Amino acid sequence: MALAFKEWSYVVDALGKGKQSIILRKGGIAEEEGEFMIRGNKFLLFPTLFHQAKDQIKESWLPFLDGEKFYSEDGKVSIDFFVELAEKKLITDWNVIRKLSSYHAWKESVVQERFERWDKNVHLLIVQVYKLKEPLIIDMLPEYGGCKSWVELPDVILEVMNKTII
Repeated sequence: MALAFKEWSYVVDALGKGKQSIILRKGGIAEEEGEFMIRGNKFLLFPTLFHQAKDQIKESWLPFLDGEKFYSEDGKVSIDFFVELAEKKLITDWNVIRKLSSYHAWKESVVQERFERWDKNVHLLIVQVYKLKEPLIIDMLPEYGGCKSWVELPDVILEVMNKTII
C-alpha cells in the first residue's frame, strides 16, 4: 500500500510551492492507537478539505495559495506531491512554536489551539517536498475521509508514484 498523509489543501499547496517547509500536527480524533504517530519517512501528500478553514490561513499567504485546486466536481482528488521526512520532534515549548510562524500558513490562533489541546505539545515535521511528474488522480473514497492523519492508497498508486517523481 502507498502511504499518504492528509493535510489541508491550502497547506499542501503551500508545501508544494515551497512557501512552507514544515508541518505542525497534533493528530485527529480518529487516529490509530488514539494519538498521532509518524507512520513512515516517505509519503504522498493527500490534500483534504476536511476541517479546512480559509479564515484560519494567514491573510498574507492567501493570494499565493489555491486550496480548492486539488478537487474536481466529479469526486476526484489530485495528489501532486511526495514527501521525505527530514526531521521530526515533539515540541513542548510554546515559545519555540511561535518562532516557527514564518514557516507555515496557519494563523497563530490555530497553532495555539492545537498546541493546547489535550497535552501542551505539537509534532514538528521538517519535510522535503517533491512534485510528481504527473498528478495521481484518484476517486475520493469514503475511507479517505474523516479526522485521521494517514490513509493507505492501493499498490497501483505506489507503482505509478515510483515512476513519476521528478
